[in-house]
Amino acid sequence: AGAVSEDKESNDSKETADFTNAFISVRRTSSAKGKPKKYPLQYYKPLPNGDCGDGIVNPYPDNVDDKFWAQRRRLFSRFDEGIQLDAEGWFSVTPESIAIHIAERLAQQVGVTKKDDKMVVLDAFCGCGGNAIAFGKRPDVSLVICVDTDRAKLRLAAQNASIYGVPSDKLLFLEADACHVMGAYRNGKRISLTPANASNVEHCHGYQVGGVDLLPEQIHAIFLSPPWGGTDYEKIGPRNYDLATSIKIDSKKEEEDCEQPNGEDLLVMAVSALEYPIIGYFLPRNTNGVSVGRSALKAGIRGEIEMEQNILNGKFKTITTYFAAKSSGTES
Repeated sequence: AGAVSEDKESNDSKETADFTNAFISVRRTSSAKGKPKKYPLQYYKPLPNGDCGDGIVNPYPDNVDDKFWAQRRRLFSRFDEGIQLDAEGWFSVTPESIAIHIAERLAQQVGVTKKDDKMVVLDAFCGCGGNAIAFGKRPDVSLVICVDTDRAKLRLAAQNASIYGVPSDKLLFLEADACHVMGAYRNGKRISLTPANASNVEHCHGYQVGGVDLLPEQIHAIFLSPPWGGTDYEKIGPRNYDLATSIKIDSKKEEEDCEQPNGEDLLVMAVSALEYPIIGYFLPRNTNGVSVGRSALKAGIRGEIEMEQNILNGKFKTITTYFAAKSSGTES
């Protein structure tokens, strides 16, 4: 489904306007009416103990739910070659086919605004690397900035990327706060000064792992996949999940302007960081589309946004929202 955001008080700035009750027009787009893009079905038999029919039972029953173990090859098709996940990664990583589709969609949007065919993508919540790998495998992506506050997760992501053969110069792993990193850019250009002291840089499976002093000069797109609140996000109820109240980020940035940001704050930061708001936002299936439209208005986005249902093996899994309209301060 598509959501069209209309600013009824265009003279108000996004800082002073109240979009709490803004009218959001929702329509079904032509792409949603057509046949969805299909990937090969991967059937498995729901047997006890996580056995998907291959005779391999869940070896980590205390840490990994059986249903996640049974679907491990949907998360990573090359799982058996040495993919590594931590406890959170099992339920938070984007399934491979969905990650590939998201990377394709964002690349198409960047291609509309750029004269050359190379783009730099910021994966603000890298985790164990599912989306970073999908971006890094694309020939039209020159660099993926993979950000996470947990260096252990970044090492896992580097291990997984090496299995997929992503070139070492296409992924840059940064132990940093997503708010801090997005705050280092305005209109796609880096504005903050490099810290006086270089970060602790290491090389893991051929990839560089360091801090914000390694940030490149420009970015073209941002992918947001913040924590949803664990596996209990559906308890909020159908269509009750929203950016402002359901997503809370434990930011490590010390400045007061970035303490405990919510999901709406992340969108505002992402729009400010980019020249064009080319943003993919990975969300639960019970997300309220109207509330997302209002969050987009607050962030300064005008025009259309698109909420795409991600269906895997016939099941509605997640939603990816694409913000590609020009910001209110940009002439169309």
